Amino acid sequence: MAGSLKNVVVIGASGNVGKPAVDALLKAGFTVTALTRKTSSAKFPSEVKTHEIDDNYPADQLLAAFKGQDVVINLLPPVDVNQHNGIADKAAEAGIKRFIPTEFGSDTSHPKVVELVPMFGGKAAITDYLKKKESSGMTWTAIVNGAFFDWGLHTKFLGFDLESHTATIYDSGDAKINMTTLSVVGQSIASVLQHPAETANRYIYIQSTSGTQNDILAALEKSTGKKWTIEKTSSTEARKVGGEKLSKGDMSGIVPSITGGIYSGEQGTNYDETRGLDNDLLGLKQVPLEELVDKVVKGQPV
Repeated sequence: MAGSLKNVVVIGASGNVGKPAVDALLKAGFTVTALTRKTSSAKFPSEVKTHEIDDNYPADQLLAAFKGQDVVINLLPPVDVNQHNGIADKAAEAGIKRFIPTEFGSDTSHPKVVELVPMFGGKAAITDYLKKKESSGMTWTAIVNGAFFDWGLHTKFLGFDLESHTATIYDSGDAKINMTTLSVVGQSIASVLQHPAETANRYIYIQSTSGTQNDILAALEKSTGKKWTIEKTSSTEARKVGGEKLSKGDMSGIVPSITGGIYSGEQGTNYDETRGLDNDLLGLKQVPLEELVDKVVKGQPV
């Protein structure tokens, strides 16, 4: 195995990113430990070790869990920044060599992106805190993958209802976005750890494909053989509505806040042009949008 990273502890190993991450890590030959809460009923492959701690992630229990590990992958929701920073503190104290925070989305290192979607400020703050830990010897890698493509289609997050054949198009529908399948997100994590020197203390940018809502709609109509119903909305209005809901503690504002941001077409929302891609470094293939859409429609693995 490349470098000296072998033992990996994953926090949030049963989630949308956690499952493909664990699969990819095992396939790549890493020793994987899932850090689980005592109240969790999550199940893992037999090759995965588990380490159980209290639900509030006590500092002493985190330190014990991180001893003997090389890598911490923290996939907890970025709601409580202080909690994430506390986990980073204990990781550094335990001698962790690489920390991967819960980025996995838009490019939060771009000021315009955080301006468009203020809730992304938590992710940016978490990664900024990790930069302060570099002096301890703990390195970090933040992975930017855009929208989760297959998940986004299945859950209607991207604005498409596969059952009713209805598309919610933001503005003109011509804003290009970056998208990555969950399996490739998992592969990217394993590959980052196989390229420790090249990926240390930096953001990594990947995608499976890219395109506009109109591109996705055309591919869906071709794959389903049906003419879809189109409903129009405004990215500005979506961000406004989402922000108002979130300010009242209504978490249903998350989706319009994010989609209104990524479909705005503003600078920074299309990172393959502003930052460049690390697919070649990590050995990750890009796939034509039409091919990916067709596989999702047909229920084939992507």
